[in-house]
Amino acid sequence: MMPRWKFFLLNLSFLFGFLDALEEDCTDFEGRTVSHGLYYVPGPSACSLCVCYHSEPMWCRAIYCDPPYFCQRFRAGKRCCEFECLDDEPWIEPKRGGSYYAIASPLLTLGLAFLVWWK
Repeated sequence: MMPRWKFFLLNLSFLFGFLDALEEDCTDFEGRTVSHGLYYVPGPSACSLCVCYHSEPMWCRAIYCDPPYFCQRFRAGKRCCEFECLDDEPWIEPKRGGSYYAIASPLLTLGLAFLVWWK
């Protein structure tokens, strides 16, 4: 038969192991539960990505997103990489199809062909 103190220690170690397993989950910035070992956004900044490691954010990295290319004026949203365009009309980049490019492209092709032929 097992002595009482060994039985007590065995139960105590099981209890601590069970409580330790309960604390391995993390909570993201929206209040959702994230399992140990998974990537998540801890908050308060929505632009950092971390690994849930025993209920703590570890190995965090900042997330960088370029603003939309079609907006000259924009506002950052509540979520990471969320932008709101404030322009009245979408901005369109000027086209490169001008007369300079129309002439330069065939001349460049002919010049390269001449160099290949010359060697």
